[in-house]
Order: sequence, then structure tokens, then C-alpha cells
Amino acid sequence: MKKTGRIRLNISECVRIYYRDSSCSECLKVCPVNGAIYQDDYKVFINNELCVSCGACSGVCPSQAFEFDGFSPEELVKRISTTEETVSCKTNIPCLSALSVEHLIAAALNSQNDIVLDTGHCRECFIGSLLEEIERKKEEANYVLERLGVENRVVTQELSLQQEKKEEKKRREFLKNFGKAAAGLTFWALAPRLSSFEEEDFKPKNIVEEKVNIPKRKLLIESLKAAQPEPSTQLETEKISFTSDKWIDNSKCTNCSVCYNVCPTGALKPGEERLKILFELKLCIKCGICHEICPEDCLHLEEKITLGTFLNETKVLAEHVMIPCEECLVPFSYKGDTTLCPRCRQLEDEIRDLLQIGE
Repeated sequence: MKKTGRIRLNISECVRIYYRDSSCSECLKVCPVNGAIYQDDYKVFINNELCVSCGACSGVCPSQAFEFDGFSPEELVKRISTTEETVSCKTNIPCLSALSVEHLIAAALNSQNDIVLDTGHCRECFIGSLLEEIERKKEEANYVLERLGVENRVVTQELSLQQEKKEEKKRREFLKNFGKAAAGLTFWALAPRLSSFEEEDFKPKNIVEEKVNIPKRKLLIESLKAAQPEPSTQLETEKISFTSDKWIDNSKCTNCSVCYNVCPTGALKPGEERLKILFELKLCIKCGICHEICPEDCLHLEEKITLGTFLNETKVLAEHVMIPCEECLVPFSYKGDTTLCPRCRQLEDEIRDLLQIGE
């Protein structure tokens, strides 16, 4: 875990630990400070000298590998859901971008009113480039809320809320020490002085058995179940960034087990003596690892997500009958067409090609 003072990266929770060649780079793309987040080999790191702890990385990380020192997005969501509190970088959050789509949906589901995001300071802030990202999350959250039949919405308003004058001196002293680059992050000026995270050496994990538990996903599921929306409600997969439904081409799947072994959350898992591949949609974070690593390219996205399936079902994506290869005796997934395993079939084809070349 890399120490940064206000935010850290728990590298063992990063999806790249489960698959080093993962294409996930959401944190690098969203970071407003060039070089504050960087990649070395397959691992992601935070540059302590450049990071301003805005939390944009945390807001987009699918596995929520970034954590705050002294601030919990989940606690903020629970509070604003009951107090009608406006979300503002001047009062209760480092930056609006620190909230994910899941946080915004959960907040609206639990509230009696719209969730208001104060964007009045975004354009003048040096990290104002995040305004587009904030608007994108708002639109995605509102799409889900509309499909759920919920009246509440996430709205952005240029309110330009300010702290009380008695806090101004404290704020100025903090910003003077924190550096000009972070002048927009007033939230931290008012946060209590907290001890920094202790830096720990990275310890390899058993990726097959140790999966990621994601607080924002738990909050979203609890909020959806409490709202009791229509189970048949469907969401278009391409409009959702945080989950996806899948299907497997069973004629191509070899039951190699790679997809569920490297799945960061355990959304993909084996079933019944490893003869089935199961999928628990509510755990999927749409990281794409299973699609990228599948040697047969037999995993595909469904066009739509059904809410009832998301909340309550574990799907059977593939079923296999394993028999020993008549040539090498190694078990393989029998498709009803040949009793030779794929390796022996390939070897047979190569020998045939060589014989043709010889003729």
C-alpha cells in the first residue's frame, strides 16, 4: 500500500494483480494531474509529490482499490440520503468526482429528494477538467434511476457554496502548506489532522481464493433491494459502466478454468465438480479480464441486464462433460464430435499437413 497522506492505493485490490495485462486504466485516464498516477511494468503507483487527493481515481476504480484517510464515500452517501445535504468540495467531499456511479444511484434510491451536486467551483478549480467526468456519472446514474421508475434524480447546480468565515483562516493556512496546485481542495483544509496510512510492503495474494470485497457494490445492492424495483426491469449493457451480463459459447469453451480463477470478485466461479461455470451478476465489475484472458474467445456480453438476475440469480454459463482423450488420456470437454482432445487434434492436423507437404 503506497502512502500518500490522504489517499492510498491498495495494490493488492487492483485488478492488475489478478491479470497483469489487464487493459483497465481508468485511474490513469481520469487523474487530472499529469504523472500523479503512473504505471511501472504491470503495477499502478501514486506519486506522493504530485497527488492532490481529489479522489477521482477512487470514483472510477472498478475494484475500489483507492482508499481515503479520514473520508468514507459510503458514509457520505448514507448521510446525504437522510439529511438533504448538498454535496460540495467546500463542505463534505474532496471533489465530486470521488463519488462513483454506484454511490450516486444508492444515494438517490435512499433519499426522498434529488441528490444535489454543487459544481459552482469546478470551472475555476485547477482540476476543473473533471467536470465532464462528473456530468458523465450523473447522466449514467439518472439513466438507471429512470429505468427503475424512481422519481429522484442526481442534479448538478452551480451553487458555489462557501465555508463559514470562521474557517477561512484555517483554510488559508492549510492551503499555504499544501501547495498552490491543490488550491481547489478546500475539503481537506477542514478535515481533522489524521495520521497517514502506514506504508506496507506488497504481499502476493492467492488470486484464486482471495477475491475483492467492494464497499460501494454492497451499498448499491442493499439500496436496490430496499427499493424493491420491478425484477423485469432491463438496462442496456453499453450504457452501464459498472457491471455486465454474459454468455458463453459452450461449443468453444474447453473448461480450462482460467476465467473464474482470475475473476477479481468471484463473479465467475466453478460449480458441481468443476463441470459448470457459474456467474453471479451482482459481483461483476465489468473489468473485462475474463474476456481478455479467455484463450478460446468464447465469453460474450449480453446486450441487456435484467434487474432480477442482477440481484438474485446465479446463472449457469456453461456445462461440460469431461472424458479422457483416446490418444493421451488427458480429460477434456467432450462436445459430441470427437474423442480426441484439442491438443491431439492439433497434433494430428500438423502431421497431416507435413505429409501433404512431403507428397
